[in-house]
Amino acid sequence: MKKFMFLLATVLLGATCEIKAQELQIDKRIEPLVGMWQYVEEVNTENGGKAYIGKQIFKTITEKMEYFVILGVNIPIKEANSNETQISTLSFITQQGEMEMRDNNTYLEYINNHYLDKSLNNTISNLRYRFSEENKNILYVEYNLGEEDSNWISEVWLRVMPLGAR
Repeated sequence: MKKFMFLLATVLLGATCEIKAQELQIDKRIEPLVGMWQYVEEVNTENGGKAYIGKQIFKTITEKMEYFVILGVNIPIKEANSNETQISTLSFITQQGEMEMRDNNTYLEYINNHYLDKSLNNTISNLRYRFSEENKNILYVEYNLGEEDSNWISEVWLRVMPLGAR
């Protein structure tokens, strides 16, 4: 009986480890997107190069194919008996949802909650993306809401932190 219980425990442990290993596997197509990205404006420089002006909009993409959009807003703060004004940045999540990879350069974003525009709650965005050939930390994204033939909106994102960086 002890041998049977030991064998049963070994089989259950092995099955549990296999299930955990499958849960931890990341879809290799999403791996290059995982991390924290900053929305940027791409501008041409006088010498023919490109520069990126960062905005206070960040997007975190996790290995579990979840995403969060975080907005920073500058708020002037002035103490009662002072003439000095300091700037404080208030950050909050504006959108969160899940992603589904379609192929090597397209995915769907399921917008579960959009805290600034409730009409976008429970909607789906089609996204196409490509990395800059010169810098894999620059991501070009085009998206639309709904119909495949509707107007596509372009954005540029700069990776500011890969997932797992400390």
